[in-house]
Amino acid sequence: MLFVLTIIATIFIANNAVNSAECRTVKQGAHYTSLIPFHGFKSAETISSRVQFTNSSATYLFPPTDPKGHLCTSSWNKLWGACRCGYLTSNHKDSDRFVFRRVGSCLRYEAGHVVGENDNCAEANLIEIAAYAYDNSLKPFENQGTLLKEFSTRLQVDSWYKVTLIFQATKTIYQLFDANEQLLETQEIAHRQCADFKLGMMQDLYFGGQCPAPQAVSVCYEKA
Repeated sequence: MLFVLTIIATIFIANNAVNSAECRTVKQGAHYTSLIPFHGFKSAETISSRVQFTNSSATYLFPPTDPKGHLCTSSWNKLWGACRCGYLTSNHKDSDRFVFRRVGSCLRYEAGHVVGENDNCAEANLIEIAAYAYDNSLKPFENQGTLLKEFSTRLQVDSWYKVTLIFQATKTIYQLFDANEQLLETQEIAHRQCADFKLGMMQDLYFGGQCPAPQAVSVCYEKA
């Protein structure tokens, strides 16, 4: 009975969490924002959220002692999205998510380590995003160009954007809008056909990849 009440309370909180702006933080050394990484279910064909990256999203830095610093910097962090093909489907089975990372061109690397930051870098404090999907357990990072598609638009910190996912029987459409609802860019990812393509668990902020957050990283969300 206690377990059922806990699930009901979690669903209630998840369904109401984005009614107003809320900044969520992955603490240093963590991947998730909470001990219960459950954010509710979705059944709509189209879902949207407004997001705002804080400065921490563009400035997190792995120490020069970390032998995986370069790999972890280039890894994609999960921003927001949902699973496909049923409420109990794992995000590693069938899912669609927007992902992000700090622009790596402002960093210096040596033998896999991050050894410094470039002064006066033109892309400082910018964010890269991508469309990132699992399809029948095929991994996006092993299928770049089909299940992982980068947006050319670079996002500014402290600015609001709207991200939208349109779930269809054999594909998902990813849309990025500015604060004025002007469409900036679209990506599409093809999927296997499944009867319950509109049904799935919501997915939220997750840092990594390979490594937990080297410092606290925050992103703000608001209901679209």
